[in-house]
Amino acid sequence: MSGFQGDGLKIIVVDSAEEAGRKSLEYVRGPRIAVSGGTTFAALFRHWLPEVKQKVAAGDDLRFFVVDERTVPFEDPQCNWKTCYEELLLPAGLSKQKAHYTPTAAEYSSLLRNEFKGSPVIFDQIFLGMGEDGHTASLFPGSDSLQDDDSIVLDIVGPKPPPRRVTLGFKPLRECRTLVAIALGASKFPVIEKIRSGDRELPIANVLASHPNGVLILDKAAAGSV
Repeated sequence: MSGFQGDGLKIIVVDSAEEAGRKSLEYVRGPRIAVSGGTTFAALFRHWLPEVKQKVAAGDDLRFFVVDERTVPFEDPQCNWKTCYEELLLPAGLSKQKAHYTPTAAEYSSLLRNEFKGSPVIFDQIFLGMGEDGHTASLFPGSDSLQDDDSIVLDIVGPKPPPRRVTLGFKPLRECRTLVAIALGASKFPVIEKIRSGDRELPIANVLASHPNGVLILDKAAAGSV
């Protein structure tokens, strides 16, 4: 493992997906944690499970929320929260957090109002992935949502199926206490190059460049020349 410290961004290069799981787990501190979906996070949840289960058994306060969700039924295999629930929450003893499934912006906004009780929506940790096009959460390049710096939650019609989604906006991503982004595989290298160059055009680059306490975990294929 090696590291690179950029302007406000700590870059950590790991040797394997397993090490990415272990390293990212160091930032799972709670209490309020928002996590992304996709195959990368399905694997990470399995790495996180033993320690998260221990923390829950010890009485640690860990409350998980979704970064973005496809507007599909909970039972749909494409549902991000279904994956998180089955791979992490249920076996860790957090089954009540199944209720955090929120497939619309109205439902998610209501959940967050109840959670934060009128205080600013500031997550303790947010974990992001990124697409080969540089999208993160469900904030896609060229989308009107990129001009919205104020919304906490957005309904999105994205370019990838299923198109209807709900996502955290830029505001909570930028204002969380710790932001951790994870990229694995050579297909992510062009995006990583833009992040390192300071280019803010891509959503993930924009978010990381504007966060004062960001962490970027890469495997060697994604890191390229880092």
